[in-house]
Amino acid sequence: MTEPTERAQQINRIAPYTMHWSVADDRIGGAQSDSYALHTKSGVIFVDPLPMTHAAAERFPSVGWALLTRGCHQRASWRYRREHGARVVAPRGSQGLLTEPDQHYTDGTRLPAGFQQIRTPGPEYDHFSLFRPGEPSILFIGDLVRRRDASSPLELAPVQHGLAPGIARKSLEKLLELDFELLCLSHGGYIDDDPKGALQELLERTA
Repeated sequence: MTEPTERAQQINRIAPYTMHWSVADDRIGGAQSDSYALHTKSGVIFVDPLPMTHAAAERFPSVGWALLTRGCHQRASWRYRREHGARVVAPRGSQGLLTEPDQHYTDGTRLPAGFQQIRTPGPEYDHFSLFRPGEPSILFIGDLVRRRDASSPLELAPVQHGLAPGIARKSLEKLLELDFELLCLSHGGYIDDDPKGALQELLERTA
């Protein structure tokens, strides 16, 4: 099952041209899963898109792209490709995709609307974070960092078997070199109040 059963009813604006929605995800014990949309000159871009109700989807009559941080975040991408014309873009090496995406990406691949991919191994080797410069600058961190809900503490995701034990921390340290004002988690909402400080505190707490 690629999609959770619940569909988001509420779409919230969290920054200029940036929207957020979430569901209680029955696939992971009811923990929070999150998705984002950006209105860009290249069209509407979804990141790790979850399903939403038909009423909520009316806010997005067309979708240009669905960008995935990892293969298991295909979620409702195929629905948005079928119903809204979205082009699905997934990391090369993604496992478990239901069908072939419109584009694979890897280090150095050009992505739409100025998105930059940063390989951040930890949950798996082919895990990427996505950075969008702008006002605000936004970091979509995928599964590298997560929390059960917005009131829970941040935690580093478990490292995939076979990868070096400290590799997730090294990925996080690399991300802290970026200048971002909004941190978007795929599980646990977003942080717009000192997001770099929150990640630095996580590193210090888990040292």
